[in-house]
Amino acid sequence: MRHALSIVTLGVADVDRAVAFYEKFGWRRSEVSDPAMCTFVITPSTVLGLVPFALLTADAQLGTELEKAPSFGGFTLAVNGHSPADVDEIIEIARAAGATIHQEPGERDWGGYPGYSAYFLDLDGYPWEVAYAPFLDLDAEGRFVLPEGSSA
Repeated sequence: MRHALSIVTLGVADVDRAVAFYEKFGWRRSEVSDPAMCTFVITPSTVLGLVPFALLTADAQLGTELEKAPSFGGFTLAVNGHSPADVDEIIEIARAAGATIHQEPGERDWGGYPGYSAYFLDLDGYPWEVAYAPFLDLDAEGRFVLPEGSSA
């Protein structure tokens, strides 16, 4: 059986506010989104869901004590660009949409691998990395291109 990460669902304090942020970020809301929640189809195989905290915690049977994102939940979300200029542009789009820039764009050393990245926090505090990794190939849609012989 093959399976892949296909949906990331974020609990949000205010769906309309979160939708406005991600639309300013450049993503289009799915036409089949429910008024109480929202989905953005990022790629043909990747969806971002925005759901009120109370609804998400009830659905996952986590209780209803969560009203906002934890300050850091041990994960980051990421968007990759084709160049350092892409990273700069995406960070400026996020800034204009109301994100808090946590780490300005700059050169990075990822354990001996060079790169260029920045971090922002969305309106609910979720950490997003925007990165350019010259050792990773992306297609025109921003999807990873695996080397010949690799499997997903």
